[in-house]
Amino acid sequence: MSNARSIARERSVASFYADRHADPAAVRVCRGTSCELAGASGVFESYAARGPCRAVYCVGYCDRSPAALLPDERIALGDPPAGSMVREDPLPVPAVRAFGRKPLVAARIARGDFSSLAAARRDGAYSVLARAMRQPREEILDTLERSGERGRGGGAFSTGAKWRAAARAANPERVVVANGDEGDPGSFVDRVLLEADPHAVLEGMALCARAIAAQEGFVYVRSEYPRARARISAAIAEAREAGVLGPSVLGSGESFEVSVVSGRGSYVCGEETALLNALEGRRGEVRLRPPYPTEHGYAGRPTVVNNVETLANVPIVLGMGAERYAGLGTPACSGTKVLSLNAGFARPGLVEVEFGTPLRAVIEDAGGAAPAAVVLGGPMGSILAPDAWDVPICYAAMAERGIQLGHGGLVAVPKGTDFAELLRHGLRFMSEESCGRCAPCALGSRAALARARGDLDASSRAELQRLFGVMEQASLCAFGQLVPGPLRALLERCADHAPARESAL
Repeated sequence: MSNARSIARERSVASFYADRHADPAAVRVCRGTSCELAGASGVFESYAARGPCRAVYCVGYCDRSPAALLPDERIALGDPPAGSMVREDPLPVPAVRAFGRKPLVAARIARGDFSSLAAARRDGAYSVLARAMRQPREEILDTLERSGERGRGGGAFSTGAKWRAAARAANPERVVVANGDEGDPGSFVDRVLLEADPHAVLEGMALCARAIAAQEGFVYVRSEYPRARARISAAIAEAREAGVLGPSVLGSGESFEVSVVSGRGSYVCGEETALLNALEGRRGEVRLRPPYPTEHGYAGRPTVVNNVETLANVPIVLGMGAERYAGLGTPACSGTKVLSLNAGFARPGLVEVEFGTPLRAVIEDAGGAAPAAVVLGGPMGSILAPDAWDVPICYAAMAERGIQLGHGGLVAVPKGTDFAELLRHGLRFMSEESCGRCAPCALGSRAALARARGDLDASSRAELQRLFGVMEQASLCAFGQLVPGPLRALLERCADHAPARESAL
């Protein structure tokens, strides 16, 4: 009987993750929003005519859309028949700049590749950790809390409060997890940090380990980021060999071991409890809360889960000090945020802004033809027409207006875009990426997609609004609760006579 249960469990897990039942020789064509707007449907058809291929929702090259991930793990840009496809390994780092001030989080990646330990240490990596190893743990937690630092993954929860909750947990076997499952189509800052500045992420993890007395850490990297996975793995090996990590962190006698775990094809694993299930070899479904991960996380142990940009920010916060860092940004959001601008702008790439910077100023600085709208924060973010751009980039200020900053991806939607087809694209994404844990999200998204395939007349729009409301109110996690928001905004842009078709943009 136990063997039968084991087989059933393995099949259940395999059926959940796209990579577990996909052809490993298939080309993974990005069908994320940026690539879809750039003609990914034609790229997909081109590859499909030549061999196996499958759609994925995002390979992290939104600044150079459309893109595909080849079976040999190289990135291909453009459309093969058009002769514009570029295969380059590695592709150069995207353009990196700061808006109105010098970069902090992007300071290294703006100047090149700091993936090697020697280059990173020459630039100050691990100097804050060396000081912290001589500090009381309480001092680290206090500085982080007073700084006002918030998580950069979208939830914007206080980083210091999260760490303190784990530090106070009764179980002394604590864990640190770096969430590198950057799945929002339109965002690629975490990929670039993992590839070009992995030691900043590791230093942030080690500082967390010091603060909460953890001895084990994991870096979870989405499978569509093979180079990021290789770079962070190499950085861990170098740091361990040099005694920066491992059984005695910087000679302190305190142990901190870090492992890399690859995702297997699931957007929802970016949610922290789904990610923990994936780390444990389970289906990446969300968990009911409470208990929260800081109390009962990986393998039942207190666990801090922070996204990559948050962890890369921690050495900066502790290096500057609480008061100085809190002086940046707004009273509600201190510091800076790195935004990812897609290929729809004249100046795509990564732009680091101080919180409080007007969104319109960033969009106008990016240049190009004025878009009809922007997608901010990915599928769980917001669709913003130009009349909504006069808002400061600040989690709190945006939330007051019902705007989700999310992970900070910005995708320009060009004038002339078929918003009905963009709606169908969003519904396809939701129905394919729902973890299936709750019926409102899993079944509601499928029902909505079926309804949207027909003419979007008044009756269809009313039924879609009803379905969106059910998903928002009854779904278990932020995926089902937030994705209907931008879908509703798209629906409101659709005309009654929108054509019924299933083709992509």
